[in-house]
Amino acid sequence: MAIANELVAAMALPASLAQTAVAAPGFINVTLEPAWLQAQLTPIVEAGEQWGRSDLGRKLAVQVEFVSSNPTGPMLFSHARGAVVGDVVARVLQAAGFEVQREYYVNDKGRQIRLFGESIAARMENRPVPEGGYGGDYVDEIAREAARQGFSAEPWTLSEFGITWVQERIISDLDRLSIHHDKFFYESSLYAGWDRETMEKLRQLGRVFEKDGATWFKADGDKDEVLIKSDGYPTYFWSDVLYHRDKFEKRGFNRVVDVWGADHQGQVGRVKEALAVLGIDPARLSVLLIQLVSVKRGAETVRMSRRAGVGISLKEMLDEVGPDALRYFFLLRSADAHMEFDVDLARRQSSENPVYYAQYAHARLANVLSFGSGAAGEPALDRLDSEWELELMRVMLRWPDVVREAAEAREPHRLAFFTDELAAAIHRFYKNCRVVTEDQSLTAARLLLSRAARTTLQNALGLMGVSAPERM
Repeated sequence: MAIANELVAAMALPASLAQTAVAAPGFINVTLEPAWLQAQLTPIVEAGEQWGRSDLGRKLAVQVEFVSSNPTGPMLFSHARGAVVGDVVARVLQAAGFEVQREYYVNDKGRQIRLFGESIAARMENRPVPEGGYGGDYVDEIAREAARQGFSAEPWTLSEFGITWVQERIISDLDRLSIHHDKFFYESSLYAGWDRETMEKLRQLGRVFEKDGATWFKADGDKDEVLIKSDGYPTYFWSDVLYHRDKFEKRGFNRVVDVWGADHQGQVGRVKEALAVLGIDPARLSVLLIQLVSVKRGAETVRMSRRAGVGISLKEMLDEVGPDALRYFFLLRSADAHMEFDVDLARRQSSENPVYYAQYAHARLANVLSFGSGAAGEPALDRLDSEWELELMRVMLRWPDVVREAAEAREPHRLAFFTDELAAAIHRFYKNCRVVTEDQSLTAARLLLSRAARTTLQNALGLMGVSAPERM
């Protein structure tokens, strides 16, 4: 208690800003004064789209690599979670003052690409799909289009054709989600000399050895890793080492954020160890692990499998629920937590649906501002003293901290949590405080509060990539 009292005296907060009180066993309670809260409304409105943004990143170059879905089939809905998380992480980092590059890594090399080409060739010649190959109606469609264009049943040529076919459709689906990449980086480009140079460097460091016809990386621990398999194909681990060395050494990114599926969790430590061996600080790499998504329609839960051609495509789900619901729902839980996407709830137009609830709050504010657009009078800010008005102000003023903390922690779900809270405060204000009245000074004050709330909600939805409709 003595320490708390000493700290309060040292803080010396002006009474116009806040009241401080010491409570046992040594808490310091700081209560912002209504006058200070009320005075923040005009700056929020004047800041507009810049409200909540900062220069935290000081233009530091950051690359965010996300989606990177294998180009061997249409993008499944479950993979879209990583797409949304990566996109919103990039948006938040930009809002916090970082220089961000968005990248898609195209796995166009390796055994799965050969099997993809062999699967297309098999369909062209009415043969069974090879073991471990790709099924599904889309392979038939690729085979028919390849035949129409005069391609022969040569697997590697067909794999290139198939990759182009798939990538065009993935990019189209992502465009509907308002997700765009600055660069598409092809894995095959790593094997044009960069692989030999990196391998030689590791050999000189005593980190490469041969065993059982394969080339291995000698790890610090007990578990060494295969770089080149006995069949001559590189492992995912080796490609990741080459790719990340390219990011840091060739292209000079200060920080890299990768968005990976949770099934790659075991690879994170191994890649970081290899980077450290190559003289790159592994702390410069952050990996966000995205847990799986199941889809619930009524009582049915749908499983997903690209190789079997079973599951729900991203295009199908976009047609069914739209991009706003899809993006918002993916942000409602931390990326490292399993989630169940309830299709019925996502389509429901009621307060039970979080995206509808938030968008309806924005539409309500837009409506009342339109209705009160002709009102005149000087705002009497000191009259904004009801519990609902003060609560709304307190929630709004946390927005810059939410953006900063989401950027620092790379946790975009914080935006959805805040937006839910803000929407609830807006609805309570709207229900309990009539905005446009015969009292001109009170009307002007509540219209200013409504504009500030709308600015904040619009910015929050914007960083989430969700639209802010004027009417619903």
